[in-house]
Amino acid sequence: MKAFSKFGVVTILFVLCFILAWPLFASAAAKAPYKIGVNLELTGPWAEITKTVKMAMAMEVERINAQGGVDGHPLELVIEDNGFEQGRAAAIMNKFTRAKDILAVVGPFEDPLQATTRAIAEREQITNIIFCPSNPMVRGLKQRWSFNIAQSDIVVSQKLVDLCLARGYKKILVFPGNWPLALSLAKYFKQFGEEKGIKVIVSQETHNPTDIDMTPQLIKLKPIIEKEKVDAFYACTGGPPGPIIVKNLRALGIKTPVLGTHAFGFGFIIALGGAAMEGVEFAAGKPVVPYQLDKDDPVQPIVIDFDKRMQARYGQGLDQIAGHAHDATWLVYDALKRCEGKVTRAQFRDALENTKGFKACHGIYNYSPTDHDGLSKKDMVFIRIEGGKFKRITFVGTK
Repeated sequence: MKAFSKFGVVTILFVLCFILAWPLFASAAAKAPYKIGVNLELTGPWAEITKTVKMAMAMEVERINAQGGVDGHPLELVIEDNGFEQGRAAAIMNKFTRAKDILAVVGPFEDPLQATTRAIAEREQITNIIFCPSNPMVRGLKQRWSFNIAQSDIVVSQKLVDLCLARGYKKILVFPGNWPLALSLAKYFKQFGEEKGIKVIVSQETHNPTDIDMTPQLIKLKPIIEKEKVDAFYACTGGPPGPIIVKNLRALGIKTPVLGTHAFGFGFIIALGGAAMEGVEFAAGKPVVPYQLDKDDPVQPIVIDFDKRMQARYGQGLDQIAGHAHDATWLVYDALKRCEGKVTRAQFRDALENTKGFKACHGIYNYSPTDHDGLSKKDMVFIRIEGGKFKRITFVGTK
């Protein structure tokens, strides 16, 4: 009887506690998720890179939700594969705009695709957050609903000119890729280089992203390198063509120092180019050298923490793209936290535009009604490939 009484008392107390706590459970369960569309090239030539984006974003969303979400609202990613096709990217963007519970869209990655989604975002009034540096002609449209994560071609080119000045280079030969991003980088490098007194020769010879051997073009450029006595050769490209160009140069006996774009800051670049990549220098994002940042750099703890968590979760450290994915996810979280009352697409856009001093992997983000670029030249570092690894280099008086 006594045992029954004790059991009955415990049961009653449990039921009372459950009844009293129920409103809290019900309230939490009633809070709908904040949905973010993700429009990525998960198949096609950029599949490996965008896979990293997907993994990094998923990991960060899990962390946010484990911490209680956004004021009790879980964050939810709705991920679609555009297959590296412009039409599919546009169709996915339109699909997201029709889903009224999706507050914003992240991606696509590649320049031509995002130019289309930006236009849709403007028409349908939904925020479009862009990863990859895009053509300044597109950025120059000052679209109200599009925000950039990575530095623009202008900033990247200015930083590379700083590297050339620090090295004392007076003549640079540029070998550009024949696509908008590479041509834009070549254009701005020439403009900013010549403003600083550097002679910049942009080659009439170009290359395509699918080229697997640039020896024919480089044979034509060799006499120019020798006649002009250029101080450095700028491989203005991205992806596999970068290490191919460097290997072809060295095979031709050309020992001129090589400069790369920020797109050289990926491990596969070293793997593809091997020993030929030794000495190549470029400017890139801070995640390329997480443990070589200044101890007083305000983003260093963020970068190192993220790298350790990527290693523990996926067996691979962060890179520039993973860093972009991290930053996009937490910028979304920060903007949602600053929304008041019921969150709408317009409220989210306004909150993101008012981001100030937000610290993340790539640097400190500041947006405004007249600037949706977020990062500056100060958020990049100089890199040299040495001993088969990325090594940060610094110069007195140059940041």
